[in-house]
Amino acid sequence: MLQRKAVGTRIKRLREVKGYSRSEVAKDLRVDVTSVAAWESAKYLPRERHRAQLARLLDIDLESLFNGNEDPAWIPLRASLIDTRQELPDLLVSLTSRTRSRFRVLRLAAPYITAAYVQQEWRNLISERLLDHSIEVQHIEIFYDLRRLQETLSNIVRYDGCRYWAKSYCPGLKNIAPAMGAYMFDEEEYLLGAYWVGIPPQHKPGLHLTGAPFRQFFEAYWDEIASRGTVLNARGKHDLSTVRSLALQLGLPPKQWKSFVDEALSLDIGDGAPPRI
Repeated sequence: MLQRKAVGTRIKRLREVKGYSRSEVAKDLRVDVTSVAAWESAKYLPRERHRAQLARLLDIDLESLFNGNEDPAWIPLRASLIDTRQELPDLLVSLTSRTRSRFRVLRLAAPYITAAYVQQEWRNLISERLLDHSIEVQHIEIFYDLRRLQETLSNIVRYDGCRYWAKSYCPGLKNIAPAMGAYMFDEEEYLLGAYWVGIPPQHKPGLHLTGAPFRQFFEAYWDEIASRGTVLNARGKHDLSTVRSLALQLGLPPKQWKSFVDEALSLDIGDGAPPRI
């Protein structure tokens, strides 16, 4: 059983990294989709006649695929370019759907605008998973202006009691920002370059990354930035005093704080999705 479990985990993660559905694997190998599900759940291993073909499909050598050593954190090293317009929307949905517990966001680059078609379905999915408590979102960014802070305030209030954390790395532009924007899915898969200024982002490339070296880099980067940030809400609860202090630092007149919050509560993005996560 130990060997089957290790192999099943490996088959599933490789399939997900390659972006194949179980049906697509089944069709390629000419087996029933229930067989692929059984391999991944460790009910039984693929038959000998299917193993070499499966290894080729998943782009791994046969010995590595069927190594019986248990390694739950195992995931292959991959780096691939993605097209923002053609591939990013579906990839964001796919990665978020299979994220087991935690999604992290780093927004530390220049001000940005993102085309609605990239975000609508994806933001709705994140919102659903936050509200049903099946995912935790941790979010760090620089606040360049009050509008961006207001959108984050809307999320803080919207997801009261959910596992949604927001941190400000530095108010305004008082410090030099480490220029990086990234999405991290369970600290196993990463997206870089998902945002550009301009609507729409005309076929700009992004990076989809997996593997231990990327995990080591992003975890170290996250820990460094997170240690400097100011928490705006604690474990999904909203004590808005810190947000208010930040708003004042960004130039909000104190007498306008109430209207600032009221506007945030009624804030809506044109495509019907919640404000940007």
